[in-house]
Amino acid sequence: MKNKKFWKSFFALFIFGLVGIIFLIPSLFPLVEEQLKSMQNPPDIPLPLLVGLSLINPLILLAVAVLVGLSTAPKTGLVSYLHLWINKQWKGTNVESFKKAIPAGIFSGIAVAAILFVLELIFQPYLPESLQTTAESRSLGMTISGIAYGGITEELLLRWGMMSLLVWGFWKLFQRSRTTPSAAIFWISIVISSLLFALGHLGATALLAPLTTVVLVRMFLLNGIAGLVFGWLYWRKGLEISMISHAFVHITTTVLVSVWFLF
Repeated sequence: MKNKKFWKSFFALFIFGLVGIIFLIPSLFPLVEEQLKSMQNPPDIPLPLLVGLSLINPLILLAVAVLVGLSTAPKTGLVSYLHLWINKQWKGTNVESFKKAIPAGIFSGIAVAAILFVLELIFQPYLPESLQTTAESRSLGMTISGIAYGGITEELLLRWGMMSLLVWGFWKLFQRSRTTPSAAIFWISIVISSLLFALGHLGATALLAPLTTVVLVRMFLLNGIAGLVFGWLYWRKGLEISMISHAFVHITTTVLVSVWFLF
């Protein structure tokens, strides 16, 4: 029975993350085209097939992250409400905890977006044209992709998978005698997973602009701040609350950019 619940949780979380990957596909076409242009001898393969092949790595990483999270998160006290629901624990205090935490996810996402928007404006004069913020840089398609892939898939990869593994690993290495990991373990894991979250944007950044010091500082600072907030929310409020926050960062950023260029 335990095995059956494990695999039910795996497929539920994997399909949830798969939704994000599907919404990422439209944004991959211009990225793959850009990569082909930079090659001296590009492969003679249809663009849709190349885009399909580029999805193999994210799918494998998602499967691994879901498995790792299921194996480590429950042992450390980290929570996914979807996982609880699958295991028939969606009742009483768990339901109330989720409902009470939703505003924290929404307002933290709005606050993070506002902070990142101000920092982006500060960086703008020092960035190449390809990284300049424009009204077109926050299209509806990009926003939806950010909500789905960023809000769901990236949270499964970096929080459910990576952060859970770090917390569990540091706990077993350095605090084996404790029944639960200390706050220090959680914070170290949040910081490391936030840096990895920022580093995960290196490929896309490199396609858009030369990796100068300013470009790298911007990439690590903006994504690192967001990662710290999402990590804290995962620890204190649950995985789905960090997903809500991540989604609202993209929603709010699009609104802010639209209003900024409107006036």
